[in-house]
Amino acid sequence: MLIDMFDVFDTFLFDGDGVLYKESNPLPGSIEFLNFLEKQGKKVYILTNNSTKTRKEFQTKLTTLGITLPIKNILTSSYLTAKYIEKQSPKATIYVIGEDGLRSELKAVGLVVLNDWQENNEEDIFEFDFDKVDYVITGMDRLLNYTKISRATHILQNHDHVKFIATNGDFTFPTVKGLIPGGGAMIKILEVLSDRNIELVIGKPEPEMYETAVELSKSSIEKTIMFGDRIETDILGANQVGMSSCLVLTGVTQMRDLENLTEENAPTIIMSDLRDALNNFNSS
Repeated sequence: MLIDMFDVFDTFLFDGDGVLYKESNPLPGSIEFLNFLEKQGKKVYILTNNSTKTRKEFQTKLTTLGITLPIKNILTSSYLTAKYIEKQSPKATIYVIGEDGLRSELKAVGLVVLNDWQENNEEDIFEFDFDKVDYVITGMDRLLNYTKISRATHILQNHDHVKFIATNGDFTFPTVKGLIPGGGAMIKILEVLSDRNIELVIGKPEPEMYETAVELSKSSIEKTIMFGDRIETDILGANQVGMSSCLVLTGVTQMRDLENLTEENAPTIIMSDLRDALNNFNSS
């Protein structure tokens, strides 16, 4: 029975968008299941590739939805990107393709964001000190424009020492009205224009988020399960670190996509929504 499988887990990791909510709308069973896990003494962490908000902003959003979590239990791709660069190069200067949440997390650890304003297409593209840049970092950017693309491309084409990394590689982002371009789309634009490949992606399916959550929970890979809506990120990443996974069909991956599952990206469990998880717990 499914309940027997859940009994072995003490730590539950959840993607946010497409699993717990879409925009400002909780998804079926999400709040009830999280509340149930809390009552059972389980450890809960949110792991999101969304780089547009700070952890504090995510915490506020979750609270509004009825989900209460300490900020240390919220891991975002922007926060982990900032912590990675702080460790590698604590005085680094950065050109950002991304939104305020990413810039704020970078500045919070003492890094210098060189384009710390909303650039617009009225600016002279070349009125910028390109020689100061150490990193170009990409995340989802809903204010992406010609000036930003041009400056980032110029940096990557003409400054080989500049590192090119991304918060996440999600090509799409789920909304209540359908999918829109995600952070991976920004990567692809710059890769094509600059003829350079991204050097590092911090978010899922890379191991950083999963391993950080397990370390913080003082648990183990074997006692942890990841709930996600994307086979190519949430589920693949969990599988790669040896973690059990549950695919929830309320986000990007749909039933028709299950025909393309391979051993590498197949989840341990598949559910229509989190009501299934709650029902299996309550059936015991």
